Amino acid sequence: MRKRWLCGLLAVCLVATCLCGCKKKQKDDGSGGGFRFPIAAEPTMLDPQMAQDDSAVTALCALFEGLTRLDNSGKAIPAAADWTVSGDGLTYTFTLRESYWSPNPVEGQTHPWDEPIRVTADDFVFGLQRVADPATGSPLAAELYGIQNAEAVIAGEMPVEELGIQAIDSKRLTITLTAPDSDFPARLATSPFFPCHRAFFAYTAGRYGLEPQYVLSNGAFRLAAWNHDKDLLLYKHETYHDADAISPAAVRFVIGVEDPVAALKEGDLSAAPLSATQAADADGIRTTKLDDAARYLWFNTNKYPLYPVEMRQALRDSIQWGSVDAYLKQSGEAVATAYTPPAASRRGDATLNRVTDADAAVAALQKGIDALNRGGATVTNPAQLKIEVLASEDPVSADLARYILQSWQKNLGLTFTLTLVSETELAKRVKSGNYQVALYTHTPSGLTAAENLSLFASTAPDNFSRLKADAIDDAILAARQGGNDAVTALEQALWEACPAIPISFPCRYYGFANNTADIVARPFGGGRYQGPLDFRSAKQYD
Repeated sequence: MRKRWLCGLLAVCLVATCLCGCKKKQKDDGSGGGFRFPIAAEPTMLDPQMAQDDSAVTALCALFEGLTRLDNSGKAIPAAADWTVSGDGLTYTFTLRESYWSPNPVEGQTHPWDEPIRVTADDFVFGLQRVADPATGSPLAAELYGIQNAEAVIAGEMPVEELGIQAIDSKRLTITLTAPDSDFPARLATSPFFPCHRAFFAYTAGRYGLEPQYVLSNGAFRLAAWNHDKDLLLYKHETYHDADAISPAAVRFVIGVEDPVAALKEGDLSAAPLSATQAADADGIRTTKLDDAARYLWFNTNKYPLYPVEMRQALRDSIQWGSVDAYLKQSGEAVATAYTPPAASRRGDATLNRVTDADAAVAALQKGIDALNRGGATVTNPAQLKIEVLASEDPVSADLARYILQSWQKNLGLTFTLTLVSETELAKRVKSGNYQVALYTHTPSGLTAAENLSLFASTAPDNFSRLKADAIDDAILAARQGGNDAVTALEQALWEACPAIPISFPCRYYGFANNTADIVARPFGGGRYQGPLDFRSAKQYD
């Protein structure tokens, strides 16, 4: 086995040398080659049970493989295992394929995992137990909800051994749910459900996922080098169970790319996300459009004076929707009559009540002021309430913000200031909570509408409104477990709670170097804790 691994390493090293410089000039007939993709920042760690930043998840989904994976339509298909489901839909039985861990040997040191060893059922059991164990403190623990005893284990009320996952033998395991869930196989493709080798994890002694020698992966690629603040180099995993179907011999994730269009044209990147402006000016490269972004008017519910829901409802109902929607149509953006972008599946039937009602807005504003005064404020005149609105400095965002502010000044008499900043600064302030009101475009993480709307959950990392509401959390859980009616009810509950108001659905774009083929950009970045690109079959030509 070691000889086979070494032969594969020598083969991919020939390809990797062409990836080391800033520009690659290689000849290839489309049968493989080296590919370069951007990630926004340094991954926090390469620990599937802990990492939740986009850069880490992108790398993890190339390095690891779950029991299932998603095809290009978002459907769950067998990956590390085949499966059957019991008649009541509660128990999934998985039979593992012959698959091996990919080692990263350290010169001068010898360990049992320096040669590939078989992935077993216990590796998946241990991975899920790590997520659920309160001692781990995993921010991904809620992803296990729906598995038998998951909530009690996560709360520390039951031992991790009671989690509804059991190894039958080295090749078979079962996962038992509390209720049937047709989306469960797709959830198994995400990073919290990736396996973890017990002995290797113990060996790392708290350093798991922090350096290449502390990463042991089972996916189509293995980590060859992690050049901090620069890039990550991955080689094809030659002992992967489906290695013959993997085209790229090497992949490099480049950290921080300033001009993706130039990089694509010059061959420094194989694919990259583009802004609408970049896509419009992207002569000489191929582009594709994704309908998976939502432009919301976000309200920071942790900032004065937006604590009372009535304050947010007043702002919602005083918008001159006719003017806003007319401008959106003129600009070519789809009007948002729901919270979920068009690319989401299993959508609800909600049609939000985008109607201007100045009288209702004024009444709600007074109730909001009364609530603030009960909390210790001394507001006697609406003009005392000063609110800063953040927006991107691009023309469409700036104009939309001005239309909205004009509505509020006309109908409510509040004092507003508009601050236009770069997209980078806007994202930074919104994500850190350093804002009151912001017009900000975000791509939710989740293929279904219910998963999209999970961003409003109290503990969600992308809950930019900072809303904490048990009723919304319950509605999100019901929507993820239920059908279209539950999604509709969730959207209506969000409209009433007003953590954010959907304004429009801008298009998002990906660009591809012209000498590449079969790289697929997935909507919503592939879903919650999945990779944004499928490059398993990617090809490269002269």
